[in-house]
Amino acid sequence: MPKFKYTAKTQPDKTIQGDIEAESEQDAINKLTLMGYFPVSLKVEDAGFSADGNFLKLRKVSKKDTFLFTRQLSTLVDSGVNIVNSLNIILNQVSSRQLKAVIAGLVGKVKDGSSLSEAFKGYPHIFSGFYAAMIHLGEVGGKIGETLSRLADFLEKDEEFKDSIKASLTYPFFIFVVSVLTVVVLLTFVIPRLVAMFEDMGQMLPLATKILIDISAALRLYWWLIIAFIFLFIFALNRLSQKPNGKIILDKFKLKLFILGGIVLKSEISRLARTLSLLLSSGMTIIYSLDVSAAVIENQVLRIELIKFKDQIASGLSFSKCLSGSKLFPVFVTDIVTIGEETGTLEKSLSRIANDYEKEVDRTLKALTRLLEPVIILVMGLIVSFIVLAMLLPIFQINLIVR
Repeated sequence: MPKFKYTAKTQPDKTIQGDIEAESEQDAINKLTLMGYFPVSLKVEDAGFSADGNFLKLRKVSKKDTFLFTRQLSTLVDSGVNIVNSLNIILNQVSSRQLKAVIAGLVGKVKDGSSLSEAFKGYPHIFSGFYAAMIHLGEVGGKIGETLSRLADFLEKDEEFKDSIKASLTYPFFIFVVSVLTVVVLLTFVIPRLVAMFEDMGQMLPLATKILIDISAALRLYWWLIIAFIFLFIFALNRLSQKPNGKIILDKFKLKLFILGGIVLKSEISRLARTLSLLLSSGMTIIYSLDVSAAVIENQVLRIELIKFKDQIASGLSFSKCLSGSKLFPVFVTDIVTIGEETGTLEKSLSRIANDYEKEVDRTLKALTRLLEPVIILVMGLIVSFIVLAMLLPIFQINLIVR
C-alpha cells in the first residue's frame, strides 16, 4: 500500500507533519479528515516494493514507460498469456528500476487475489483513476486485451500530442535563453573593461553610454538579488499551485492569457473529448465518464465545470445542453456533441472534436513559433545594437575632439 507524507492543520495556528498509508490520495485525505486533521499538502513517499519484497522509494515513472508497459501487456494478453505471466515477462525485460518495482508490486497484489484494476489503484501517481476504471471495464466485459489495446492507443496519442507541443516551443525557448545569456555576458564582462578605458580618458560620456554603464553596474552589484527574486517567485507560484484555491486562481489566469489561453483551453478540451470518447465506447454511462474524466483534466476551472455537468445530467439535462450553458466550451464543441447525441454516435463526435482541436493547437503553435523566432531575434538584435552603439559613441566623440 502506498505511503503518503502529509502536512495538516490540527488547529488554526498549529500544523503537523507525518506519514499515512492509504490506497490512494483521496483515501489518505479521507483518513486524515476522520482523524480530525485538515490536510494542507499530500505527497507520495513510497510507491511500492521491489521484487524481493522490500519497500523502495521510487521516483516518478515516465509517461513513455507507462505507455510502453501498457502496449506490451496488451500484446501479451492478446496472445493468450495470463496476467501474472505477462507481468513477469515484462518485469524481466524492463530496464527502469522504478517501473520494475511497480510491476513487482502488481504481480504480488494479483497473486494475493486482487483484480488487475485493484492492483493498479495501489499506484495512483502512475496509473490514474481513468486507467484503473478502463481496466475494470475490461475485466467486467471479459475484454481485457482489447481494453488494454485501446488504452495504449489513447496513451500514445496523448503522449504524441504533448511531444508536439514541447517540440514547437523548444527552439524559440533555446533562442531566447542564448540571447539573454549573450546580453548578460556583454553587460557583466565586456562592458566593465571598456568602462575603465573611458574613465581614464576623463571625457563627458554620452547619455546612452551612461545608461548602459549604470545597467552593467547594477547587474554586477545586485545579481544575487535578481536570482533570489526569481527563485522566490518560482517558490511562491509552486506553493500557490499546491493550494486548492491557489490552483484555481492560476488556472483562471492561464485561460485568460492572450493567444496562450486559447491554446490551453483547446488542449484540455481535446484531452477531455478523447477521454470521454474512449470511456463511452467502452460502455460507461455519460455521468460515470464525466466523473472519471474530471480526474484526468489538469485545469481546475474545467474540472469544476465537469462536476457541475455531472449533477445537471443527473437532474435530466442532456450533455449538449450542459455545454451550451457553459462559457468555457466553444459553439463548435456544442454543435458537434448535439449532432452526436441526435444520431447516437456521441463517442465518434467526441473523437472528431479531439482530432480537430489537436490539429488546430498544433497549427497555432507552429504559427506562433514562426512568429516568435524573428521577434526574439529582432528584439535581441536591437538590444545588442544599443550596447554596441553606446560603447562606440565615446570613441566617435574622442575622434571629433582630436580633429
